[in-house]
Amino acid sequence: MLKLSNLTLEKRVDLLHHNPMMMTNHIVDLASTFSKHLGIEVSALSRRLFKDSKKIQQLSNGHDLYTARYQAALAYFDTNWPSDLEWPSDIPRPSVAEREDASAA
Repeated sequence: MLKLSNLTLEKRVDLLHHNPMMMTNHIVDLASTFSKHLGIEVSALSRRLFKDSKKIQQLSNGHDLYTARYQAALAYFDTNWPSDLEWPSDIPRPSVAEREDASAA
């Protein structure tokens, strides 16, 4: 499996741009980890994120997600991720990427 953490930010963005299925898999993986950790149903989290309790299940079944909804969901997880839960290493975290960009400038 390809580890995104081993790629530069530019290559990660390019890869995600050309492979939208990876983006939806990120949301499904984050939702699963997040909901298990907090002891909530994925459908309840889906309702919080998308105002649609079935959306995350649809994503896991291969449905698509508009970029704006992906970005909003990723921002939600980034902001609300529990401090005692490690962020998955194979999914780029927006706040970390922003810090990397700022320090490179």
